[in-house]
Amino acid sequence: MTSEQILGTTTVTQRWRISLIKAVREEFEEAGEEVQEGDRLVFKKRDGQIVVEPA
Repeated sequence: MTSEQILGTTTVTQRWRISLIKAVREEFEEAGEEVQEGDRLVFKKRDGQIVVEPA
């Protein structure tokens, strides 16, 4: 059984948060997910790991 807890969400902006998004942007693109300014992302703790997904 998978343990999952939503930690919070954020909106992609051009401020300092974009550096976090930039670090994972290529992974999203490889998975077919385009992340653009204004999109919402959700942070989850799943089985002890932090996961970032489009909201």
